[in-house]
Amino acid sequence: MKNIIAITFTLLIFSCSSDVEKKPTEITNSIVIADFLTDISSLEKMNSKTPIADFEALATKMADKVLEIDKDNLAAVLTEAKGYSNCVIITGNHTIVKIVSFDDCKPSSSWGACMPFAEGYIKKGELVAQEDYINNIIGRPDKQTRTVYLFE
Repeated sequence: MKNIIAITFTLLIFSCSSDVEKKPTEITNSIVIADFLTDISSLEKMNSKTPIADFEALATKMADKVLEIDKDNLAAVLTEAKGYSNCVIITGNHTIVKIVSFDDCKPSSSWGACMPFAEGYIKKGELVAQEDYINNIIGRPDKQTRTVYLFE
């Protein structure tokens, strides 16, 4: 009887201690995304050598909708994005922008769409802050992967 109690007690301690050591990953991920959507400078505070790629991995799991963009579909994607509270665009693993205003936009002949104003970062060793129309941050249409993350 004493052995059964001792074994039960030991198992209880180990099961409780393993629960305490686990971080609630989903909550942590939500905080990283929410912090960026509220204040993009939170990206600079991430303890990571690859903050854009890390954000992208989280956003892929947590965004309400994920779309790849190119010259042919950008105008339609931007129109759809207006229905969401936040729109983030990532180019490769080096550029991230959050659209600030769809109303403040500038026509782009290379993209064939009115490009909204955004703020974000380009990673050139360090993160370099950007505030401009998205065409001036994400570059001209080419073979790079550009992904849009839409959040309610």
